[in-house]
Order: sequence, then structure tokens, then C-alpha cells
Amino acid sequence: MRRTLEEFWTTLLSARPEWVAVAFGLYLLALLAAGARWQVMVRAVGGRLAYHHATLATLAAIFVNNVTPTGRIAGEACRIVITRMKGTVSVPLAALASLGDRLSDVPPLVALGLVALPALHPATRGRQHAIALGAAIVVAAIVLLGPRLRTALRSWLVSRRRELRSAPVPRSVALSALAWSTLMWFEDLLRLVAVGLAFNIGFSWSQAAALAVIGVVGGLAPTLGGVGVVEGGLVAGLVMFGLPLDRALAVTALERAISYGFSTCAGGLVVVLLGGRRLIRPGAGALQ
Repeated sequence: MRRTLEEFWTTLLSARPEWVAVAFGLYLLALLAAGARWQVMVRAVGGRLAYHHATLATLAAIFVNNVTPTGRIAGEACRIVITRMKGTVSVPLAALASLGDRLSDVPPLVALGLVALPALHPATRGRQHAIALGAAIVVAAIVLLGPRLRTALRSWLVSRRRELRSAPVPRSVALSALAWSTLMWFEDLLRLVAVGLAFNIGFSWSQAAALAVIGVVGGLAPTLGGVGVVEGGLVAGLVMFGLPLDRALAVTALERAISYGFSTCAGGLVVVLLGGRRLIRPGAGALQ
């Protein structure tokens, strides 16, 4: 173990600075794209929000998601609170914008999953029955919980009918949000390629997509920002691709330092500057 850690540290220090800078820059561009998408969604429901405030609100939401095991609920509530503070939009309409923001991620993620399939094929070999069982459980959960979720959503929509009725959502807005989402995920894909190149590792598009999917799935775990689950999944995926353990650990450490470490520190600073705890405490009831 000690030897592995020494090799990991040596490998990490050998990262090429120019590719580390490229990876970091791509993450910043993805954040800017996420901010633009949030501004589009707020405007879609008839609200107003400056672009820099939309980006800061998104960064603050990432911080809250990274430090609370609430499955993104607390982060979305925090973003809604900041949007109300810095823009003009009601809570129900901001919640509707948040829902649209999340739904715009679905098509790019489906595309990523399809691109990732060739790289993930070895991991699924011999596990077809387990995968089929898991899919059956997901379908069963949707069938059982679907009616309740629809009833709850319908009840919420009916209670907010007056406000929602005034929210114009043209098709062009949906296409704009989808375009920003696609750009954001493509930049994430490029970032993973750049992280690999920092250690002279050339990931294929399928492998980079597989790592992105692993990160998304791991982020759904009920831990702070998926910590532990995401890292374990990335290391396992990299070893499956044929990397030695020390290089797999180094790639994972650099990727998470950018996508988790930087976003947590920067988002925490935004939360402190914009109001600290009062952004989080009211957030628990912001969607009610």
C-alpha cells in the first residue's frame, strides 16, 4: 500500500501543467454554460436575472449539493432563494424553471450513455441477469410511485395555477436550454480527455463518456457530493480500461480536485458573500 501511495504521489506530481490548465478552463466554461442555461430558464417563466447572478446562483447550488446529502434538493432551493434575491421571479415559477433546467440534462446524458456503451461493455459481460433485474426494479418503482408523483405534481401545479398560467415557455427557449446543456456536457467530456492527457493518457471518446456517466451515477449516492462513491467508481473504471492503480488514482484525484474541490471552495465563497446561512435555512421551505 505504501509503495502504491508513493507511486500515486509521483504520478500526480508529473501532471503536465498545460493540460491541467486546459482541464480547469473547460470546467469554468461548463460553469458559464450552466449559468447561461439557468438565466434562459428563469426568463422562460417570465422572470429576470442578470447573467452573472445566474452563474453565481448555480455555483452556490453546486456548493450546497456538495456539502449536504440531500440529493440536490437543498442546492436547488438555495439557487431559487438567490434568484429571488437578485432577480424578479416568484418561488413557484423559479421551481418550474428548476424543473426545466434539470429536464434539459436528460437528452445529453442519454447520448453520453450511448457513447459510453462500447467502453462499458467488458464490465457488463456475464452480468446480463443482474442488469436485467436492476432494470426491472427501476421499472417497477416507476410503475408503483409514478401515480403518486403525478398526483403530487398535479396538486402543486393546480395550487399555483394563477402564477404558472402567466409563464410563457416558447419552443425556442427549450431548444436554447438544450443547446446550453449539450455544450456543458460536451465540455465535461473534453475536460476528462484533458485530465487524461495531463498524464499522457489518451482516452477514447467512449472511455471519457463512460467516466462522465460513472461520475453522474456516483453523484446520486446519499453522501456529500458523492464523495467516496464517485472516486471509487472512477478508479474502478480506469483500472478496467487497463491503467495501473497509481495512474488511476492520480487521474481521479486531479479530476475530483477540479470538479469537486474547486466548485466547493468557489461555491462556498459565493454563499458567504451572498448571505451565508440565511440562504440555506430558508431554502428548506423555498419549494413549499
